[in-house]
Amino acid sequence: MAGIIIDAKVDRIQIPENLRYFRLIEEQQERCAEKGCQEEVFQFGLGQSPFPVPAPLKKALSLHSGMGSYADPIGNTEIRQAVASFYKNRFDLDVEPYRVITGHGAKGLIFSIFTLITGSVIIPSPGWLGYLPQLRILNVPYYRLYTHGANNFKIRPQTLEAMLKGLVKTQHLLILNNPGNPTGALYTKDELNDIANICRKYNTFILADEVYSLLTYDPGQFVSMGKIYPEGTFVIHSLSAGMGAGGFRLGSCIMPEGISSSTIRDVAKIAATIYTSSAAPLQEAGIAAYRSEEEMDQYLEAVRNILRIMTSRLARMCGTIEGIRVTVPRAGFYFMVDMNPLTNELQKAGIMYSNDLAPALISHPYHIATVTGEAMMAPYGDFFIRFACTDFDGESALLEYLEKPPAPEEEEAFFEKYGRKMIEGMRMFQKWVGDIRDGTFQMPAL
Repeated sequence: MAGIIIDAKVDRIQIPENLRYFRLIEEQQERCAEKGCQEEVFQFGLGQSPFPVPAPLKKALSLHSGMGSYADPIGNTEIRQAVASFYKNRFDLDVEPYRVITGHGAKGLIFSIFTLITGSVIIPSPGWLGYLPQLRILNVPYYRLYTHGANNFKIRPQTLEAMLKGLVKTQHLLILNNPGNPTGALYTKDELNDIANICRKYNTFILADEVYSLLTYDPGQFVSMGKIYPEGTFVIHSLSAGMGAGGFRLGSCIMPEGISSSTIRDVAKIAATIYTSSAAPLQEAGIAAYRSEEEMDQYLEAVRNILRIMTSRLARMCGTIEGIRVTVPRAGFYFMVDMNPLTNELQKAGIMYSNDLAPALISHPYHIATVTGEAMMAPYGDFFIRFACTDFDGESALLEYLEKPPAPEEEEAFFEKYGRKMIEGMRMFQKWVGDIRDGTFQMPAL
């Protein structure tokens, strides 16, 4: 029998960042093993919560593990009501439960929305890679909207308007990742208003990917685009980032205000076709997560403060390195390093394109594993690195914090205790940048 002929569009799908990241580590470990090197890898690439799944989720999943029937494709009534109440209590959004849909993780819901609506999609760059492969699978037209460091890599309204003016006068969808991956940046209410006004003017909907919203270091600073532009925003959330339950694969989407029941039925049709439904026991776990207010309040307060302690300090430590620029994280566990001021030195070292950064960083003796280049939608000629501050014992840190939260003057000791490996990794990154500047690093043959 002849070999399988693969559809040409598969070659256009970029490798997801997690697969790319683990492959990078495996290949370097094989090279190191040949030299007898067994040094540990400094893992700054894995965008996954280091904290344990909250107790209410685990308990609910256990109690309902016997549910073997198919669930509603967009979520049963109870979970949709729970999500609506959660958004009212947390983000002051008045959401009718019929506008809430749940599904197989944020990715599954985003795929459903991309399938649902017509028109082109605008994706800010650099950004999270996950949107682009889905658009390529669906053959949806898209445009990259490039952002710049002067504004912490947030969308500039004038740049957005200039792009929309030049596009065909039809419906569009703007991706707005807030808080941001890979930058940790947070939009202000005024910035969101400016973006919303332009989108209203040019018949543009917004897919507001707000999965890191619960990890905003100062919760009062987060404003959902669903509150600013309710008639034109799809608000995405999930259990993954904030609630430490990435493996549960349960996400939610608040549909735009005034959405018709027929459109909701269309989403249900798409969801049922792609993944039938999210698992019934996981929907029960989701209900517990969204309704266990006091217990989840304690969990979330501890988690976001631990991440603030870790991520802000690592970003500041990184920012002391000469010759680079670092974004200021306001939420989540990411920050981004802009290496473009050292472009000449990088290219002299044999690092010619953005995709070269990751293999250069993980090479011996540095062993720094990160996400760079195409894996974060960086242009080939721009040298950006994403650091994820998740390589620490989240369970022990959480237990200590819940027992006795560190006072402000104790936070540095907390950071040094639990962030030891990341601190060592950042020192190694400092050495790598120094070697680039000094001309003593050369890109190894791979």
